[in-house]
Amino acid sequence: MNLDEIKRRTNPFHPYNLMVVTVSLIVVAWCWHSTEMSLGKLYEGWGNMLTYLAGNPEIKDSGFFPPDLTTGGLTKYLLSMLETVQMAFLALILSVLIAFPLSFFASKNTLEIIIPGKRRMPMLLKGTVYTMVRLFANLSRSINEIVWALLFVSAVGLGPMPGILALGVHTSGVLLKLFSEGIEAIQQEPIDALTATGAGFIKVIRYGVYPQITPYFVSMTLYRLESDVRSATILGFTGAGGIGVYLFDKLKSYENRDVTTILIIIVVTVALIDRASAVIRAKYT
Repeated sequence: MNLDEIKRRTNPFHPYNLMVVTVSLIVVAWCWHSTEMSLGKLYEGWGNMLTYLAGNPEIKDSGFFPPDLTTGGLTKYLLSMLETVQMAFLALILSVLIAFPLSFFASKNTLEIIIPGKRRMPMLLKGTVYTMVRLFANLSRSINEIVWALLFVSAVGLGPMPGILALGVHTSGVLLKLFSEGIEAIQQEPIDALTATGAGFIKVIRYGVYPQITPYFVSMTLYRLESDVRSATILGFTGAGGIGVYLFDKLKSYENRDVTTILIIIVVTVALIDRASAVIRAKYT
């Protein structure tokens, strides 16, 4: 980076920086107006939120507090939360099995190692493989988990299995994008050194790529586990198993004390997973 470039980036009044700020403010103002955002409406309706949480005084136990901690219901919700975690874990394993190998074909630097050459056929093959893998990643992650769950429910019926498949397909697309971007950001020097020795693409990836991406892969995988646990709680709304089935049922029947109990269980579970993930990540940093 030359001196002029440094000055341009550090000068807040440079015409380029002013243009970026102006365009950003115009886009924000346009989106704010088009979506009818209003802090005034939120302020005026704040009391309605409190009324909703307090419940209808004419309907018994319609308020959200205190949570219902009766032994029978609590045990049932804890077991269903365990099922939700199991769903998320199996979905994560499925998505990693799909995304990990494909990520090397979705990264231009590793794809060049796997399919070397600048002639017409290698270039055509690389372009085709790269486009197809990227298309799969875009398709699988662009469709929401709930839509995937509805499709799999129609195929295999109600229960945890459609939820696992839905999360697995969606998360595979997310991880494929994250993994490929992590691979493309690695240093090229170790790869060039191994290639110069005549090592095959498997050895180059094993000793030149894999050591560089392991911490990033572990971090992104654990992050998706947390996300999948949260997503799995909503998939129960489609009949795809887990604690979401009870959450949807209690919301429909206005048994809001049970809803609070379920939400507390979800929050505590995600917090515990986050803590465990932090411990694991620390071992790879």
